[in-house]
Amino acid sequence: MSTRVKLFRWRAILPLLLFVALMVLLWVLFADAFARRQAQSTLSSLLGTEVDIASLHIRATDAAIDIGGLAVADPRHPERNVLEAGGITFDLDPIPLLKKKFVLDNLKLTGLRFYTARATPARPADPSSPSSKILEETEAWARDKFQFPKLVLGRVDSLKSLVLKPEQLGTVQAARSFAGRVDSVQGAFEQSLGQLQLKALADSSSALATRLSKTDPKSLGLAGAKNTAGQVQKAIEQVKQAKARLATLEQATKTSLGSLEQGLADVEAARQRDYAFAKSQLGLPSFDAPNIGAALFGQQSTNYFQSGVHYAKVAQRYVPPGLQPWNRPGPKRTRMAGTTVEFPKEHEDPRFLLKHGTLGVAVGAAGQNLFKGEVSGITSQPSLYGRPATLVASGRLAAESPVSIDLAGMSRHFGAAPLDSVNARVGGAALPPIVFPDLPFTLDPGASNVAFRFAMTGDRLDGAWELGAEHATWSADSARLRSASLVESTVWKVVSGLTQLHVRAELGGTIASPTIKVSSNLDDAIAQRLRGLVNEQVAGAEQKARAAVDSLVGPQVAALRTKVGGLNTEVANRIPAEKGELDRVQKSLEDQLKRIAGGGLRLPKL
Repeated sequence: MSTRVKLFRWRAILPLLLFVALMVLLWVLFADAFARRQAQSTLSSLLGTEVDIASLHIRATDAAIDIGGLAVADPRHPERNVLEAGGITFDLDPIPLLKKKFVLDNLKLTGLRFYTARATPARPADPSSPSSKILEETEAWARDKFQFPKLVLGRVDSLKSLVLKPEQLGTVQAARSFAGRVDSVQGAFEQSLGQLQLKALADSSSALATRLSKTDPKSLGLAGAKNTAGQVQKAIEQVKQAKARLATLEQATKTSLGSLEQGLADVEAARQRDYAFAKSQLGLPSFDAPNIGAALFGQQSTNYFQSGVHYAKVAQRYVPPGLQPWNRPGPKRTRMAGTTVEFPKEHEDPRFLLKHGTLGVAVGAAGQNLFKGEVSGITSQPSLYGRPATLVASGRLAAESPVSIDLAGMSRHFGAAPLDSVNARVGGAALPPIVFPDLPFTLDPGASNVAFRFAMTGDRLDGAWELGAEHATWSADSARLRSASLVESTVWKVVSGLTQLHVRAELGGTIASPTIKVSSNLDDAIAQRLRGLVNEQVAGAEQKARAAVDSLVGPQVAALRTKVGGLNTEVANRIPAEKGELDRVQKSLEDQLKRIAGGGLRLPKL
């Protein structure tokens, strides 16, 4: 009798269906909420600021995600959002999802707004997050690297005493570093000269010439004369080669000495900067036009450039160049969670990739807001993708008055050095007032044209910031202005009647040694008026500042100049002396060779 094979356990089907239905119900009810909270937490940690998402919906059948009401708080100003987006749609490529990789075929971002006020201040970011640490580091970098003179003054005849410390002065550090370069050049010269072994060559060649001078050529015979002539020719060739190597050493040493002269100029430039720093400690005005531009708009310019460095470092932190392993916290375990390390492989999809995205503003009438943009190539592993991330956007936003925007950015984190750059031009924007904390007045630029350019290639910086306003207005704090000093009152008389404002700041150098140059159309007008206030007390105070710096750095700089001068003298005397000795030895050998050849024997031609 055959036994019937049961393919299904019908009693288990109903519980299984109930379990599947429960999972589907839980997914429908809670998947979006869970994903929204997870996205907020992850973005807040990445950006180092509060990120709010009003809604998030996962469309599994379409492999897409819809996000509504994105708000990213400004990490430096918690009372405002740096970016708001009304709607975001991600279209995912489903195949890479099987490998836990997110490849976005398309991104649509609409309803953009920038620098909007928040209803409530943003929550403080986690100070231990990488972005928060980068923000803290860049703010400290801006404070340490950029110091601007002040125009705030009390009475010039009540200057405070000046006490400087060596660690405050850049000349001390520059002199220490340069002293090492001088020692290195001197050591390399002595070593190279010693390796030529000129004294041994000169002594042996002189001994050969002396010995031949006492020998009768006829007594050598034909074979002996030929052998002796060969020895002399070989010695002459060795002397010629030594002279050629000495000439090469002379040229290389002159190049090195030229770099040392430039190094001395750099040390002297550092001393000039220390003079300005010491003067700022006394509260003295700087009557030079460039310094006035830096005093008025230097801090404002630094804030813009510091933001550029901050976001570039964040990009390099989360999008490192090269095929570096990806570290993330491991799953929770009883003993220790540890860290999961994923090693990327070439010719595979990156862990995250946005192939193409569109940006747009969906507010107001269609004819008023024509701002559109495109992004491409945004990835967490650029070396795998092999193409830079780009952003291009332009258009017009109509508020009370039209605002034109042109924006271009690029991030290339592969190749010789990572590059992050942005170029932006905004026309007709109503800028917030510029407050000068140390002066009793405020500047309202009004509708202005702003241009910003920033690039960081490796550790090199290149940037510019420009502001142009044709209808600027100035307002004064009347109470403070009544008690203002003569200098502050003079500055107010100059600026209060000016309506045009043009400011330009340029950034250069490296992260370790940045430079900034600030100028404006106010500089010359203010400088001319302030120069009339210079008196003996101000001149004496400036001399006092220079003397304070010179007392700390003067001996070091003088010692460096003496050291470089001594090295120049040594090279100028030593090389001609060695060359003269070789010339003497060569001539002596050639004379002996001619004497042997003139002794009646037929010798080979030289």
